[in-house]
Amino acid sequence: MRFAPRRSGLLLPLLAVACAACASGGGGAAIRVNDVTPQSIPSLEAAKSQHPQDPNTLTRLGVAYFKAGRYQDARPVLDSAIAHQPDNGVAAIYLGMTDEQLGDFPAAKRAYADYVAVARNAELKKTAQQRLALADRRAMIYQARQDLANEPALARMPPESNTVAVMPFIYSGSDSTVVPLGRGLAQLLVTDLAKSRQIRVLERERMQAILDEMKLSDSAQVDPATAIRSGRMLRAADVVQGTMATLPGDQLRVDAAVVSVASAQVKASAGNQDPLDRLFDLEKALAFSIFNNLGIQLSPAEREAINQRPTKNLQAFLAYSRGLMAQDNGDFGAAQADFDRASVLDPGFQAALQGAAAASQLSAASQQTVPQVEATVAQATVEAPTAPVTSAQQQALLEGTSSVNPSTGEQLSNQMGSPGGSQPPANKNPVQEAGNDEGAQTPTGTLIIVIQRPK
Repeated sequence: MRFAPRRSGLLLPLLAVACAACASGGGGAAIRVNDVTPQSIPSLEAAKSQHPQDPNTLTRLGVAYFKAGRYQDARPVLDSAIAHQPDNGVAAIYLGMTDEQLGDFPAAKRAYADYVAVARNAELKKTAQQRLALADRRAMIYQARQDLANEPALARMPPESNTVAVMPFIYSGSDSTVVPLGRGLAQLLVTDLAKSRQIRVLERERMQAILDEMKLSDSAQVDPATAIRSGRMLRAADVVQGTMATLPGDQLRVDAAVVSVASAQVKASAGNQDPLDRLFDLEKALAFSIFNNLGIQLSPAEREAINQRPTKNLQAFLAYSRGLMAQDNGDFGAAQADFDRASVLDPGFQAALQGAAAASQLSAASQQTVPQVEATVAQATVEAPTAPVTSAQQQALLEGTSSVNPSTGEQLSNQMGSPGGSQPPANKNPVQEAGNDEGAQTPTGTLIIVIQRPK
């Protein structure tokens, strides 16, 4: 018995549903946050009691709590939504904003970073990346304040072995254009020292955050006592501290000292002088001198990596250094302009390109209010209108049904036993094997669907 295919109008709604699902753009994208208000909380709490693991219900409830200012209630609910649906961008962004409102910036970083790693909605991912950049900066500032508040306790803790921090180099001259080089030189040194596997170098920004919170003058920053104090709060074993000075003949003098935090002694020192346009040679000589004084033997590969110049353009490096200073001061727009200038002067200056991208995200995120972030999320989660089904799509779908032929169990057995088919072993019933039920018979009147492969 063979049935002609039914060309039902049901096919078009099914296709529309499929298109709508494809347009959703990732977990959480179907949640219209504009429809969620604090007044929704009672009904959503009731829904949660009935469906405690439903990510959409959990997300809506978390958003409602957030809008009501109930951040402590919002956090566990949004956490649960993400646990059940990791790519839920709405829950992730609202969780990150909840953590920010609670002042828990490390948790906000985790919320944003975890979502960025799995995001499928481009607009939500962009928003999360911007918030992540700002949360990362705020987390460092928050940690620096905590370290300063806990300074007596941290001073009693042993430093982490083989950990090095680098302070910004302090300029002692009168040429203000040289001042930003102190940040750029410190960043170069951090990058080069980190190329040895024998030491762990802390981010320059962490040291800068500590110094900013300490609110020290330039003269205080070159005091070895400052290196010891900041090193204790960072739990660094050694701190590199340095000065710069311009000399007649367009010469630049750079001196550095490695201060042991535990012994409060200067365990190594290095200095060199060169024309300003040979700044990169000067920095490389300084880095190798520090390694030598610390007794670190570098491999040939490490030496080669350290000898690489990030740029050969001094003006590009000056612009990059100004960008670092502007970013440290919280002026992200100016930082982006300086990094962009550096990359124009040297299109291959990767650190400048990366700095411009980071400053752009910081600039965008720092100017957004919470309502603006919510509006961005709301816009990104508006369901796209379902595209109309074209006549060609409809015809292709209808033609595909001609390969779907209902058959009785008896006909299925005959087909499987026919030449060219898959012959079952002797004394075996295909339906019996499918159910793994010994002795079962093909049910009378059962309708079995056979999908034929296209020829």
